[in-house]
Amino acid sequence: MISLRLMLVFAVAGLLATGCSQAQPSRDAAANVAHAEPTPQTAKALVKDVSVTEFKRLLAELDGALLLDVRTPEEWAEGHLEGAAHKDYWGDADFDEAMNRIPRDRPVLVYCAGGGRSGLTAKELHEAGHQEVYNLADGISGWIREGHPVVTGPAAPF
Repeated sequence: MISLRLMLVFAVAGLLATGCSQAQPSRDAAANVAHAEPTPQTAKALVKDVSVTEFKRLLAELDGALLLDVRTPEEWAEGHLEGAAHKDYWGDADFDEAMNRIPRDRPVLVYCAGGGRSGLTAKELHEAGHQEVYNLADGISGWIREGHPVVTGPAAPF
């Protein structure tokens, strides 16, 4: 007969194993960007976390790319990258609709304060079929820390 202690060890181990393997939801499950099954197109798609230096280079080199800030309106008002469009990852009810309007073949450079929300956005865009998505890994905080400028004012259109 298995001892009570051994059964308890197995029960705790099972809970830990299943609890640690569960993915954290990015936002309300009902409000996620439409996710597509992997296809040959999405398998070739690029989603990449990049440094401030590489992000700046991509901004200069990628014609027609969308620069997207996914911070809150309060964060946006404190300063943003010049030429950025703005959608609040957590707060805009039409966030998913706006993401779905972006042409799948248009490169997207996305950032937030520290790389978290923009990383989730990059992943969701990739899963929805976007072919080229770059996330500013250190966010605008890293951008400012490296001495690059920010501006205030209205958002650029999508």
